[in-house]
Amino acid sequence: MGMKGTITVGSASGGGAEAEADPEEMGVPFQAHYVGIATIIMVLMSLLYTFFFLKYGESAHTSSGN
Repeated sequence: MGMKGTITVGSASGGGAEAEADPEEMGVPFQAHYVGIATIIMVLMSLLYTFFFLKYGESAHTSSGN
């Protein structure tokens, strides 16, 4: 078959503590997290604005006292 294999032994760095996972290694670029967070905030702010506009807003036909 002509196959050969090698084993490389080296020292472990970090003393057993795991390094923090990089989001890009998990398959999602880091900028996408900011886009998702900004989208959620934008939707919540739109709902909040709509709530206050409907609750405290005034229609042109509701004025009285001419």
